Amino acid sequence: MYKIACQTIVFGDHIKENIETILPTVKKMGYDGVEIGVRHLDKENPGYYRDLLKKNELELLAIHVGGNFLEPDSVQKQIDQFEDTLRFACELGIHYIFISGFHKKGKTEEDYKEEAAVYNRLGKMCHDKGVKLCFHNHDWEIWNDEMGFRTLMANTDPEYFRLVPDVGWVTRGGSDPVKFLSEFKDRIEVLHFKEFTAENSFTELGQGVVKFEEVLKAFGDLKNPLWLVAEQDKTTKGAEVSAQENYTYIAGICGRGSAAYARRGDRTTPC
Repeated sequence: MYKIACQTIVFGDHIKENIETILPTVKKMGYDGVEIGVRHLDKENPGYYRDLLKKNELELLAIHVGGNFLEPDSVQKQIDQFEDTLRFACELGIHYIFISGFHKKGKTEEDYKEEAAVYNRLGKMCHDKGVKLCFHNHDWEIWNDEMGFRTLMANTDPEYFRLVPDVGWVTRGGSDPVKFLSEFKDRIEVLHFKEFTAENSFTELGQGVVKFEEVLKAFGDLKNPLWLVAEQDKTTKGAEVSAQENYTYIAGICGRGSAAYARRGDRTTPC
């Protein structure tokens, strides 16, 4: 069984102000839930979101956070901010927080080890509250023979630091998502579906080079239900058109709807 979520980043920079129109729009498209970046949420008003989600019959799958844990003077401040986000997640009954790393030119193995130490600390905080901290990769963790990603995995506790791999960024980083992620299958909680063209531009799912069907066949039995998140950072068609196309594509390849958007018209076996 699958559930499909929309990463609301596709709706642009004014998600907080437009959340009351975004949620019913997403529900009408067919999505089961949403993922929202922490900067688009008012953490002082959990009841507002609880009521809004209930009204629209949607789940808030996860809150997405980021952080630069390589600046010693700001680490504790960011940990305090994370703790506040965790409080908010618990008040809403959210089971996941997704976290992304910080990119800097020339990032070293030691830098990733420093990040890993903080991730272990944050992950234990989440674990103690019944929330799972999941790492969302970008392409830079895949560069240089996957050095960053592998360093993080080798230096974090799998009980505290789980995965929400973005198969689009894995592909853009130069690795085969099925072959690479198979090594870390036991840590995967949720799958992020992001599409790129051959020219490395964002596009709608099924319109680029990422092998989503192969990913689903390899990892589709990990959990029941398994959440699949459609994420598109930028759109040239408009947010609603792109979000609808992305839902239709995922629904098609996992047996929930028409496979009209499957790449090149290929038929896929319903999941």
